[in-house]
Amino acid sequence: MTKAVAAVLDGPREFTFRDFAIPRVGDDDAVVRVEASGLCGTDYEQYLGGLSFGDGMPIIPGHEVLGHVEAIGATAAKRWGVGVGDRITVEPIIPCGVCAGCVEGAFTRCRAGLGYGMYQGTGRQPSLWGGYATHVYLHSRALVHKLPADIPTDVMTLVNPLSNAIRWVHEVGGASLGSTVVIAGPGQRGLLAAAAAKKAGAAEIIVTGTSADHGRLELARALGATATIDVDSEGAVERVLEITNGSMADVVLDVSAGAMSPILDGIRMLRRGGRLVLAGLKSGKMLNDVPIDDVVLSEIELRGVVSGGYRSTELAIDMLRTDPEGLGALCSHTFRLDQVTTAVQTLGREINDGTDAVHITLTSELS
Repeated sequence: MTKAVAAVLDGPREFTFRDFAIPRVGDDDAVVRVEASGLCGTDYEQYLGGLSFGDGMPIIPGHEVLGHVEAIGATAAKRWGVGVGDRITVEPIIPCGVCAGCVEGAFTRCRAGLGYGMYQGTGRQPSLWGGYATHVYLHSRALVHKLPADIPTDVMTLVNPLSNAIRWVHEVGGASLGSTVVIAGPGQRGLLAAAAAKKAGAAEIIVTGTSADHGRLELARALGATATIDVDSEGAVERVLEITNGSMADVVLDVSAGAMSPILDGIRMLRRGGRLVLAGLKSGKMLNDVPIDDVVLSEIELRGVVSGGYRSTELAIDMLRTDPEGLGALCSHTFRLDQVTTAVQTLGREINDGTDAVHITLTSELS
């Protein structure tokens, strides 16, 4: 193949398929033949035109990329420890290495604004900056991880959301042996956070959702939740009080999309000195009625989080290697690249085929 094919988001709700030249690699970069990309809620917000971290449209979305190295320079191969044919994933953020965040090792706070799927548009050469394509370009500063060759494609695309969940609930949230954890929102990251909290040794793992999330709450129990709460039929705070015998939670992770009540409830669910980790985007909404006195007097910590990190990605790979079948229960849909509109609309629940869209995989295949 001498050209790459990509689904370009030209405007809100408008995909166009275009050909791009596959770049010739130098000594310190690479080109990957895309195997698949995972989809998450930000993909749908981006499709609607409401989310951009960089150049805007036209852009090739897809920040949860995995594939096989097609061409690579000698220096890049040595640095990343991979060669032609190796299966890899790349983290969404390309760190600059010199800003304050990068110097502190917090690449998620990099100020350069470089990355995959939501950053550089197609006008930024060599254009192939997203996973909704047959090929993607690996920048010399990209964070690359070698992947096992024997894990099925759909399961392997869980690596990015699982790395997020591990960082949010364990590395930032502090969930560990004996902890009580509440996870608000049974989307793919909330469900994977339940699995991560169990892996970390949490004693109580409580997942909340709505009456529409019945199947997801059952899946949460299969992945490690010790209790689930339907917030439409019972008081979430009161149930946490009951489940914990008044001890309340050490960590609350909010991964709900758009909803504000989980933040307010989360503050009331925490023990003194507890930590509320905020990972769910709210589409620009502002929050009122925050009980600031409770936060201050109980010394509650609020932390915002974006993406995973290098260590959490390596831990995610290990979890997928250990239990691909159990974690694979989240994988609900797989679509080809030329079905991208259907894939994203299924993610956004515009299309309902009778199967709850929990985790969607978009392969690079074309009909």
